Amino acid sequence: MNTRFILPFFVLFVLGGLTTAQAQSLEFGVKAGGAVYAGDLSPKESGFAPANINAAGGLYLRYRPTTRLGIRVSGNFGRLSAERDDILAPNGLGEDVVISRNFRSSLTEFNAALEYDLFYIGNPEGNFFAPYVFGGIGVLSFNPEGEMDGVYTELQPLRTQAQGSGLDPSYDVTPYELTTIVAVLGGGIRVRFADRIVIGLEVGGRKSGTDYLDDISSTPVRYLDVLQGDNGGLAARFFNPAVENVAEVGDLTYIRGGDAEDYYLVGGLTIGVTIGASGSKKTGCYNF
Repeated sequence: MNTRFILPFFVLFVLGGLTTAQAQSLEFGVKAGGAVYAGDLSPKESGFAPANINAAGGLYLRYRPTTRLGIRVSGNFGRLSAERDDILAPNGLGEDVVISRNFRSSLTEFNAALEYDLFYIGNPEGNFFAPYVFGGIGVLSFNPEGEMDGVYTELQPLRTQAQGSGLDPSYDVTPYELTTIVAVLGGGIRVRFADRIVIGLEVGGRKSGTDYLDDISSTPVRYLDVLQGDNGGLAARFFNPAVENVAEVGDLTYIRGGDAEDYYLVGGLTIGVTIGASGSKKTGCYNF
């Protein structure tokens, strides 16, 4: 399925549905926080690393048809990146050497999610504290770049996994798309006070539908097949920088990544304002 055309229709459809709701049920807000990637370039001992956290932010619109249930559409924007310098790769001479590999990518994500408040401390119609969980689906636009000799290069056009070469049936027939569906699941807490202001803190995981956020997959690829492509020399360097003398390389097959697809987290502080009639029934009682 060609997902690059889904993004604008996805956003317009959800926003159109939400804006038909009554104004007193809406909350508009902003998010500021971070995003962190997990995949083939994550540390061996952990899927996430503090060094891979990048700034991220966004906007959201929340509609609450009932007290506990919310429907939210969000846009998140930022960057994903990672670097590892402990990767073993064959040099084409029968030896494995340690190499470094990195990537960075813009992150543009739109999603729609259902929220459920687990319980309330305070008055759910007025001021309260509530933990919540959420889940939904989104659309991610990304574009991985790699750095070599101080220069960043877009990796998808290089076809570093011999995509589209037709030299082996296991290779992808076409380059991977730069837009993909993501599944969203997470939780957080929110506090409403001053009648209209809602402050929250949340984190959500994204399971992407691609293994190419970092341009790396688990497909076995022959070095010489990459070298024969339109971007031959540069693509081969990004594919396996352990090779120093191309003329000495024979039948070298290399698997750069693992079986798991890539995923990432987005989290941060949210600040929202309810639109329309304010909540004025402040009892201060507990509601579970």
